[in-house]
This record gives sequence, structure tokens and C-alpha cells, in this order.
Amino acid sequence: MMKKTNKLMSSSFLVSLSHSITGITCCPPPLASFQFHSHFLLFSTNNSNPNPKPRFPYSSNPTHANLQQLLLEKSKTGFDKLDDALAVFDKMLHRKPLLPVINFNQLLAALVKMKEHSVAVSLFKDMCVQGIPVDLFTFNTVINCFCHLNRVDYAFSLLAGTIKRGFVPNVVTYTTLIRGLISQDNPAEAQLLFTNLIRFKLIQPDVVTYTTIINGLCKRGHISRAVMLFRYMEKKGCQPDTVTYNTLIDCLCKLRSVDQALDLLHEMTKKGIHPDVITYNSLIQGLCDFSRWQDANQLLSEMNTRNISPNVHTFNILVDAYGKEGMINDAEDVIEFMIQRGQHTDVVTYSALMDGYCLRGEVDKALAVLETTMKKRGIVPNIRTYNILINGYCKKLNVDRAIDLFQQLPREGLTPTIETYNTILQGYFLTGRHVDARKFFKEKMMLNKALTLDNFTCSILLHGLCQNRFVVEALSFFDTMLSAGLIPNICIYSTLIDGLSKNGHLEKARSLFDNLPLKGLRPDVKTYTMMIQAYCHDGLLNDANELFLKMEANGCLPNDVIYNTLIRGFFHNKKYNEAGVLMDEMCARGFSADASTASVLLDLLKSQEQNPALLALRKKFLT
Repeated sequence: MMKKTNKLMSSSFLVSLSHSITGITCCPPPLASFQFHSHFLLFSTNNSNPNPKPRFPYSSNPTHANLQQLLLEKSKTGFDKLDDALAVFDKMLHRKPLLPVINFNQLLAALVKMKEHSVAVSLFKDMCVQGIPVDLFTFNTVINCFCHLNRVDYAFSLLAGTIKRGFVPNVVTYTTLIRGLISQDNPAEAQLLFTNLIRFKLIQPDVVTYTTIINGLCKRGHISRAVMLFRYMEKKGCQPDTVTYNTLIDCLCKLRSVDQALDLLHEMTKKGIHPDVITYNSLIQGLCDFSRWQDANQLLSEMNTRNISPNVHTFNILVDAYGKEGMINDAEDVIEFMIQRGQHTDVVTYSALMDGYCLRGEVDKALAVLETTMKKRGIVPNIRTYNILINGYCKKLNVDRAIDLFQQLPREGLTPTIETYNTILQGYFLTGRHVDARKFFKEKMMLNKALTLDNFTCSILLHGLCQNRFVVEALSFFDTMLSAGLIPNICIYSTLIDGLSKNGHLEKARSLFDNLPLKGLRPDVKTYTMMIQAYCHDGLLNDANELFLKMEANGCLPNDVIYNTLIRGFFHNKKYNEAGVLMDEMCARGFSADASTASVLLDLLKSQEQNPALLALRKKFLT
């Protein structure tokens, strides 16, 4: 229903306020991609009548009944073909009297259901040209389309046009804009808009608005802020619903805080808010990630008690979890149970089962699932299915069979992903076929314009080149990737540091390590381990010990590898007392001497039987 401005909220006030609360310019350049000029968006404020008369009257006419019924149905499901929707729009334009605005809104809604957002915007332009009346629902629909097209700037431009046309944006308008900002990775702007909307009392946020913000915070990993907003909405009298709880529960489970997620489940049921299958799927996934099978089974029983039927996703979670644990018989039992109860298995189900077989090294059994079971059930494999098999054969060092599958993909109508290429590249290096690896990279990856190389690609190639002593080539490739705009992560730098140090280029490795803070990166325990091992290998024990002390001061706790590396370094340099102190510290942290450290100590005891410091170490650690 259309809302006109009142004396307290004049059009000019709202337009200026829309600038102040968002900080986003509402007048972008013309939308060339839609051939959509700005005057279609920002309606003239000189028009004293915010609701101009159409070129011809409209009414609800009995002769329109069939078309109106069709529009009502399609607004919920979308048309089967885009041409059908366009044909209906053409009919609507030529009907006299003109159909009501609600029917045009239903047509736009159908296009949104079909994800034809750009077409919806184009038809909105045609409506404006034809003088067909629009209302706030129309504007909200088109604002939503712009957000889906990743053009939030045009959505805000249309917000200004909405206000100039004489409508007061409502909670749906602003919730849509907030969702658009979040989808474009602007959660800070979304939160600022939300805060200012409340500050200026433009809207009373509803549960959808709050849940949208909470979802955005969760996607960014800001769970504490999400929970704070959740409690704030309750304090303000806005009752969270199942979707709100599901959003928080799913985020907590993904952050491995399953017990907190379970607490929220108990909280929502106590408040009379009913969990659904999505709630339980998130929790079951979280519990399976920790191998808490008993708790997962308890939730399945609880679902049965509440008459919540598990869906295919529920069962797929179990198949995947059992497969990853090597419990392949249990995974097969779940699939058999699905079939018995009439639940359709899908490509995800069998891909998870195949992954389980591959993790056990039974790649041929995984292939049999693809070639026999899936084909028998008419389930079409996707690229992930093939990636699992290709990875399985590469791990078994059968790269030629992996290549056969890779070459089969076009015949199956599938396009290899970067994961496919990375797997084969790594497989070549694992089997020592560095010549084939470099050829594959240059011919199949570098020359493939449709392929975007990622950090994992870079890491695989650098590790493979350094491992085969092609350090100069590795550095050259690294510089090329930097020039191409790749932003290396700490894993890539760690790989290069390790490769340089192991190939006699310690100073270059040290330089890369020292410059990490300038790149905005913090070395992790793996990076520290590589540098400390390099220092110890070159006899630079003081440098190794100094870096060991620095890492903890920088908030990175040493692991057992670092302790054992340093202890052996002290042994080799006859600093037995220092080694003893470090061994005490290592044991206090729950680590123990590894086989190499114990072997070095035993060799020293054989050659220096009467050394008091060594005898004390033997008494303490080898008895």
C-alpha cells in the first residue's frame, strides 16, 4: 500500500536524511548496462503530484480474471521461460482498462523468483516510460534487484527516487538495503545504516531486520557482536524467531562452539520457539565434526520426538562424517536406511561415500560407486565427484589414471575447477615428475584465461620447484604472481622460506621472514619452525634461540617440533644444561622428546658416559 509523506517527514527532509544516514552518494552515473537513464530513477521533484495519472485508466475488470490468476500463481513460482514472462508483460501493456499496480508487482516478483533481476529492472523502466503507476512495493522490488546485481549504489539512488516520488521507505526497504550492503562485504556500512535508522527513528526494526544484521555479523565471524545484537533485540521487545536462532546456532557450530549452540537450542525450546530441520542439521554437523556420535544420535531421536523429519541434507551429513572417520560400513548403512524409507539419495550422498573410500585408499571402490551405483540410480556426477576421484588417484601416486579422468570431464559436460588443476599439479610433484608438473602448469593452467590461480596453486608450485632445487625458477614465478596482483598469504611465504633455507639461501629466507610485518602478515608456528630449523641446521644456535624467545613474546606458542629441534641444536653444541632446561619446559607443556632427540641423547651417552649433565638427563628422561 502506498504511503504519502506527512508534514513531519517532508520529501526534502527524507532525501537529505538518506544522504546523512548512509554516507553513500545517491546519484551514480547513468546505468549504461541497462540503458537506463537517471531520470527514470530520480523522479523530478518539480512534479507536484507524486502519483501522476497513467495514460489510460485502470480497474479490476472481470475480463482480466484469467490473467490475474496466472500472475498470482507465477508471482510465487516464477515463469517456466523468460519469453513467457515478457509475453505476459506485453499483454498487460495493451489491456484496457489497465490492470492494477498489484498485477505489475506480481510480474516483477515472478522475475525475481526466476533470478532475472536485470530484466525486472528493464521492465520497471518501461513501466515508468508508459506512465504506469508504481507503489512502494514496486520500488522495494527493484531496490532488491539492484542489490542482487551487486549495484547497491543504484539501490540507494532508487531510495532517493522513492522519497522524491512521495513514498516513505519502510522497514522492508531498509532491510533490503542492509542485506545488499552485507552481500557486498560492507558489514560496517550496514551496521552504521541500521544504527542511524534507529537513531533518527525512521523505522521500527522487525525480526527480519535484526536477523539480517545478525547474519551479516556471523558471516564475518563476529559472533560476539552478533550475540550482543541478539540480546539487544530481545531487550527492545523484538522476539527472535527460528531463523534468528538458526543463524546463530549455525555460526557457533562452524566456529566449533557446539556446546553454546546446544544451549541456544534449549533456550529456544523453553521459549516456545520451534526448531526445524535446519536447526538440527547445523547441530548434527557440529557434533559430527567432533566425533560426538552419541550426542548426534540423541538429537536424531529428539527430531523424531518432535515429528521433524530428517531431510537428504541430514543424512548426507552423517554419510560424510562416517566416511571421514573411515567408518565406511556405517556410511553405507545410512544410505541403505535412506533408500528403505523412500528418501532420495543424490550426488552429494554418493560423492561423500566416494570420499570415504578414497580416504581409506580404496579408490577403485570409489570408482565403482560412480560407474555402477550412481549410473544405476540415474544420478549425474558433478565436478566435485570427479575431483574426489582425481585426488584419490593422485594420493595413490597413480597420476596417469587421474589424467584419464581429467580428460574425460569435457565428454561429461563438466568444466575442471582450480581444485582439479591444483590436485593434478600436486600429484605430479608427489610422484617426482617435476618436468610433467611444470609442463602441465605452463600449458594447461597459465594459458587458460578462464582459470584464476589461487594461493594454493602458488604454494604447490613453489614447494615443488624448491623441493626439486629449482629455486631461481621459484623466485621468478613468485615475482610474476606478485606482478599479476596475487596477494600471498602466510602459507606461501612459509613455503618459500622453507625452500630457500633448505637450498642454501638462508639470507634470502631471513629477509623474507623479517619483512613479513611490512606485508601485514604474522608468522605462524609453522613459519617459526622452518626458520628455527634452518638456523639450527646452519649452526646458528644463538639466532635460533633468540627467535624462539621472540615467538612467544609475539603471541605464538612453540610446538613439540620447535622444542625438539632446539634441544638437538643444544646437544650438538655441547650445551647440555641449556638442553635440560628446555626439556623441562617442553615436558611441562605436555610435549615429549621425539625419536630423533632420544637417539641423539643415547649416542652422546655412549661417547661421554661420565658427563654429569648427560647422566642427569638420562636419569630424568630415559628411565
